[in-house]
Amino acid sequence: MARKSRKPVESGQVFDTPSQTKMFSTGLYVRISVENEQKIESDTIGTQIQMLKDFVSQMPGLKIYDIYCDDDVTGTTFIRPEFSRMMNDIRDGKVNCIVVKDLSRLGRNFLESGEYIEKVFPFLGVRFISINDRIDTLSKPADISAQIKNMANEMYAKDISRKICSTMRTLQEQGKFIGSQPPYGYMRNPDDKYSLLIDPETAPYVREMFQKILDGYTVHRIALMFNEKGIPSPGRYKYDKGLVKNDKFKNSVWFFSTMRRMLSDPVYLGWIESGKYVSHFHKGGGKSVKVPKEDWIVIKGVHEPIIEENVFWQVQDLIAEHGKVSANAGRYNAKGNRENILRGRLRCGECGKSMALCKKRSHEKDQMWYICPMHEHYNSSYCKKKGIKKEFLEQLVLTLIQNQMQLFVDAEQLIQQLNRQSSAKSKYEIYQMQIRTTEKQISRYTELKANLYQDYAEKLLTESDYMLASQEYGKKIDELKIFMADLVKESQKFATEYSGSEKWRNLIKTYGEQDKLSRDMVEAVIDKITAYNDGRIEIQFKNYDELEAVLYQAAERRRESRRYAG
Repeated sequence: MARKSRKPVESGQVFDTPSQTKMFSTGLYVRISVENEQKIESDTIGTQIQMLKDFVSQMPGLKIYDIYCDDDVTGTTFIRPEFSRMMNDIRDGKVNCIVVKDLSRLGRNFLESGEYIEKVFPFLGVRFISINDRIDTLSKPADISAQIKNMANEMYAKDISRKICSTMRTLQEQGKFIGSQPPYGYMRNPDDKYSLLIDPETAPYVREMFQKILDGYTVHRIALMFNEKGIPSPGRYKYDKGLVKNDKFKNSVWFFSTMRRMLSDPVYLGWIESGKYVSHFHKGGGKSVKVPKEDWIVIKGVHEPIIEENVFWQVQDLIAEHGKVSANAGRYNAKGNRENILRGRLRCGECGKSMALCKKRSHEKDQMWYICPMHEHYNSSYCKKKGIKKEFLEQLVLTLIQNQMQLFVDAEQLIQQLNRQSSAKSKYEIYQMQIRTTEKQISRYTELKANLYQDYAEKLLTESDYMLASQEYGKKIDELKIFMADLVKESQKFATEYSGSEKWRNLIKTYGEQDKLSRDMVEAVIDKITAYNDGRIEIQFKNYDELEAVLYQAAERRRESRRYAG
């Protein structure tokens, strides 16, 4: 009697997967191909086989039935002699466990490999073990589609990265300009995007900058003069030209650091320096790494210089003599060995600039202040924000952090107390019953989806019907999983061991007893601090939405409790 098709209809049939036996008849699968040209093939095969044998010898319940070896066969296809022989032995019931060195041995077509691991092998009752990937479908059902896709996507991204790095390196060695924006004083050649032309609008300002140094001015003084004269800074010039859109550049001014960097840039000699940082994603590195200066790529005479070489080097000598002017400007001294624990977090609410930690001497006494450099080092007309005493601000921040932590603790304890009441326990049980029902529905649709492959293999379903039915079942499973996740989340609100936020719990565990603000605490808790001239201090906490959710939940539960009591 012919079997009935299991397309997505309410047939009610459930296919039982074979129960796992105590002993597994194990097939060892090894493969090498033309992809392994640099390895000695016999040694590679032998090494793989020995590795698998050693693994099986240490695993109770595994007994080797046979070894399947595809020699010199690509992994991009599953049409392989030994792989086919292994699959026949599986269908004949001779093998119910497969062990491979890693996923790439099974196949380099990662998406198709995922089909075998997640659908075909479970349907046939086969246990799959990948040693290096730490995958064992007996201890945990295979759910690695995301992993497989990520591997494929990562390989593609790495291949693209390799090609981009090679192309960029070639352009750098040819002295091509590959920056996103041309340096101040230059513009991109409209006929060749990799070359620079002198910008008649801004080049005179570059020449004036160098000349002022020769005339005895400090970098700090030149920056003030340029701001007073209204000469557009690099940021403002790009904004005015539409090269950048961010409004923060609209009123940007000249800073000592910007001008100092420009005065030492050999691009104004007609040189191109590149290769200062390197990032090889295809080699597993994501972050840029600084390259030693002696290994930079320096190509001279690439474009027309703005500054003569003798002037450039004379200016370098003069700047070196000036020393670090900005660090000791005016009546302020460097912060010395004092750590700025608010660095990167504290900003001026008037101009948006980062505030710095400086030592101020007043009435023969040194005090540490957080100051706005726009107000102190340039001109108060640029920013009216004055400084804040370090001790005052840090104590204020610590107090606010402690207050937020206490709010969380109080709210969590209130919810736990209310959840011990009978009304809350009843709601929790209702949610648990719904969760169990949903789990059964997910299991049912998962089995129906797995059974589709048998219908397809026995030609009860066409390929298009199989794919359509599989997609519909998959969609239903995804919907049920989302629904169940919501049920679990809602049920936790009524659990007697209610936990509002794991992140805030960990923060309190780590920093709850600290009586002094530290850099670690700031980095863990604070996202941004804004200080205004009228004395207001605004603090944006990390994960504040989770704290708000707990506070809201506590308020709602309290209202419910009062309503039931009334």
